[in-house]
Amino acid sequence: MSVPAVTSLVIYKGTDFEKKVSIALTTLAGTETITAKIRKHETASTSYSFDTHIDTTNNAVVISMGNSVTDDLTEGRNYFDIISQNSSTNKIIKLVEGSIIVNPTVSS
Repeated sequence: MSVPAVTSLVIYKGTDFEKKVSIALTTLAGTETITAKIRKHETASTSYSFDTHIDTTNNAVVISMGNSVTDDLTEGRNYFDIISQNSSTNKIIKLVEGSIIVNPTVSS
């Protein structure tokens, strides 16, 4: 069993967010389906999806979220993960997990 990387991020409410996350667990071919979500806590019924794309040159996943979505996030500590599903084997791997601090934006 592989252990996902753990990282912490910061998002500012009402701003555009983008982060390139390096993947050490596996080599990405670019054919995987990547899913990334944020929730206030692991069992929260409300989640928000990140837009994702694979950067095969740097073996990374780029996650992003527009300002209208970040504006809806709950301030404080939230949790996220990035999941990969191989398109030929259907194998699902959690690549990254961690916390995201959502901070208010004063000048919005």
